[in-house]
Amino acid sequence: MRRFVIITVLFLSGFMKAQFEEVKEKKWLVILLSTRIEGTSMDNKAFLSIGTKLTDGDKNYYSLRGHFNWWDERKLLVIPEFDYFRKVVSFRDGAEVSSLYAGAGVSPYAVSPKAGISFYHFFCAEFGYNFEYHTYKPFPIKGFRFGIGINLVF
Repeated sequence: MRRFVIITVLFLSGFMKAQFEEVKEKKWLVILLSTRIEGTSMDNKAFLSIGTKLTDGDKNYYSLRGHFNWWDERKLLVIPEFDYFRKVVSFRDGAEVSSLYAGAGVSPYAVSPKAGISFYHFFCAEFGYNFEYHTYKPFPIKGFRFGIGINLVF
């Protein structure tokens, strides 16, 4: 069922983009369609991260997302995070690696500097380190983090 929902969302977002030639002029549509879906590993826990990713130009990106974990002790855990990314290097169109970026994320529990690579403009891999300033009750989230994901940014 989860696969069906994910495939349907991806299909519909591409379909909706094709229907609106002037997507960038419809701010509400850009916010709805600009999605980031990622599998994130913090410490020894795995999270499904979903959120919006917006740009104010060609180099700056802002992301508000939630890290969801429902495997631990049968509870749904959510950690919200605000990210800022800056594209450091962009490569030519058609290159396998499309850009390198650096940034930082802030959650109610940790600050995390990050670096990442975008592949084919849609896929990304990022790594960073969580500096915990407020202990997350269920488990600590300090330490190395890694994520692999899909960016649907219009």
